[in-house]
Amino acid sequence: MLRTCRCKSFRCVWWLNAVLLTLVSGNNLSQQFQERPSCQPGFYCPLGNFIPVPCPRGTYGPTSGAMSIDSCLKCPPHHFCPRPGLSASLPCGPDAQQPLSGHNTCICLGEGQSFQTSDGQCHCTIGYQPTNKGDACVHKLYYVCRDGRTRTQYGDCLDRYQWALHCRQQVCQSAEDYRGYDGELGLCVCREPPGRAACGGLCRRRPATELKLNCQSNGDMELVWRYESQNKE
Repeated sequence: MLRTCRCKSFRCVWWLNAVLLTLVSGNNLSQQFQERPSCQPGFYCPLGNFIPVPCPRGTYGPTSGAMSIDSCLKCPPHHFCPRPGLSASLPCGPDAQQPLSGHNTCICLGEGQSFQTSDGQCHCTIGYQPTNKGDACVHKLYYVCRDGRTRTQYGDCLDRYQWALHCRQQVCQSAEDYRGYDGELGLCVCREPPGRAACGGLCRRRPATELKLNCQSNGDMELVWRYESQNKE
């Protein structure tokens, strides 16, 4: 048989409210404790923080359930940690090295090579090309540009139409910013951003300076710098 109890005093009402608040708070704390994420390797979860924090670049987290950044270990020598949240370090491989700890990249051993963290490989830089075996990089040989073509800074020979496509699609911020190209330097000429307009008049009042690279008949190259009417080699 159920009985109903009614509280007619203030003390009774206060006691019931305290009991209900305790029950609700206990349920909430229990629910929050259950919802607290279990940190996976590569992350740590500080107390009071319900979002896992990744170990920074140059470090890795091998254990699960970590609670502080102290659990993130420095990348050992000859390994690299290129991105946050790694659970293990990555080896530099046979073609690269890293003598120091706590780094996010490696150093290629061969000439003209650059380490790429996305695949952990050494690739040829600008001005170099792979050999037939593909295990080394050698200086790239450039042929003479003919039929009115000029060479870009990357070594490609382009005519006027190809220059316009190259500059509009790959160099200038928009196609409308294209203003031409400099065949001697191999660079596109784009419209200056609005922020540089303030120095435009001052720059135009300065004496003209020219820098040219001349090929001599004996095969040597000569760099000529001209300032006003003075030439320097």
